[in-house]
Amino acid sequence: MGEFMIFKYYGVDWIIFILVVIHLWLLGNKKRHAFLFGMAGNLFGILLGFLVESIACIIMNSVFVTMHINAYRKWKKNV
Repeated sequence: MGEFMIFKYYGVDWIIFILVVIHLWLLGNKKRHAFLFGMAGNLFGILLGFLVESIACIIMNSVFVTMHINAYRKWKKNV
């Protein structure tokens, strides 16, 4: 088993964690700008995909960014 490194990916994984928690909190409170935090998390997810050399991670996060943009555009202000 390898050495446990808390900042192995330069903190990118921790940034994703924080952004996703904020995204889900705001979404649960029906705030439209939650999708902006989701998009930011996915952009960092794309970066993480490059760091770990995972094409699946890059594609998945790219698709999620597109879905967040679409949801943000469709979200009604009085939900």
